[in-house]
Formats: sequence, C-alpha cells, structure tokens
Amino acid sequence: DDAYNRYAFMDRDGLPTWFMEDENRHNKPTLPITKEAVTIIRQRQRALDARPIKKIAEAKFRKQLRTQRRLDKMQKKAAALNDDEDISEKAKLTGIAKLVRKAKGKKVERKTEVVVARGANRGNKGRPKGVKGRYKMVDPRMKKEVRAAKRKAKASKPKRRK
Repeated sequence: DDAYNRYAFMDRDGLPTWFMEDENRHNKPTLPITKEAVTIIRQRQRALDARPIKKIAEAKFRKQLRTQRRLDKMQKKAAALNDDEDISEKAKLTGIAKLVRKAKGKKVERKTEVVVARGANRGNKGRPKGVKGRYKMVDPRMKKEVRAAKRKAKASKPKRRK
C-alpha cells in the first residue's frame, strides 16, 4: 500500500534534465518522523532563536565600549586630581564628585505619550498596539472637557491692571 502514492507516476518524455533532477530531489513522499526527532529539531530552533540579533549585539558592545572609555577617562582625571598636592582634601573630594556626576550623564526623561481613542477603541482598556512606554488614553470628549476646565480656571482668575 505504501508503494502507491501521489508521487508514483513518472513522465520523462521531453522534459529538461534540470527539471528531472529537481523532481527527483523534491518529489518524494514525506516520511513520518518520531516525536523525539521533532523535539530535538524544536530545541535546536529555540537555541537559534534565543541568540541575540547581530545588530543589537554590536550596538550593545559599542555602548559598553563608550562607557568603559568614559570611565577610564574619569579615573585618569581623578588620579591626577588626587596626586595634586596644591589642592585641599575637600576640594579634591568635590572635584572627584563633580567628575563622577559628569561621567554618569543626564538621565533621559521619557514623556507620557497621549493616545487618542477613535472608533471602536473608545471603550477599550488595555495597551494599544504600537505604543511603548508610558501612555494616556484620551478621547475627543475628554479633551474638550479638559480644555473647557482650563478656560474656566483662567477666566475666574482676577485680572491684573497694567
């Protein structure tokens, strides 16, 4: 029964050799494989998928190099400050603290992204697609109400004379 399948026919008349080679390579019945073989293949694929993307790995390495260079520079300056005997200990400490602060860099504050809910999303709770970080869902009605409240607050303030 296994001898007859959909690949059993073979018409070789007038076919180019490259086509016949391709057919012989690919036109075969798929043989069943065991569950163990499937798990091994899946594990191998998972191991491949777990590897970091090359671009990202390179970027992380470059970032690491930059921080290391910055640290080395700061340490050289701190050592030079420490070796200087003309300056008092307190001045040395403040100078080194200043260097450390400068080496750390500024912390970048991420702003809250305002997402306008339109159409079917109006009543939805949960994170909208394509939004990373902090966000706030707003709908046109709410925006109008907030604007009106600001306007009222501004109008109720006493006006200053010039």
